[in-house]
Amino acid sequence: MRRVFRINRAPRAFTVSLAFTISLLTVAVLLPDSGRLLQKGHLSMAKAIASDAKPDKATAKTMPPARDPKRAVEEEYQIARRLNTVQSLELFIARHPDDPLAARARADLRSLSR
Repeated sequence: MRRVFRINRAPRAFTVSLAFTISLLTVAVLLPDSGRLLQKGHLSMAKAIASDAKPDKATAKTMPPARDPKRAVEEEYQIARRLNTVQSLELFIARHPDDPLAARARADLRSLSR
């Protein structure tokens, strides 16, 4: 005569669901309250999004101020003069044809060609 053993799966399913429930409760107890974090300012981005407020002054300081375009052109001209090649002066003239420094670059180019 053969004996057939049946495994009762109900206790295992109960054990898994109980462990899942306990872990969820543990996480809920151990994690800090999000409202308390917002009050202390730990989540400044979430706070700004939640209140539709402007970003803090610290984020405004991360972007550098815009450069003065005249100064940038002058620096580029000085680099072209330092390189003292036909290509560098022609590139400067091509990039800034209407700038007053382009006339000086053209004069420098003529002196190089001689």
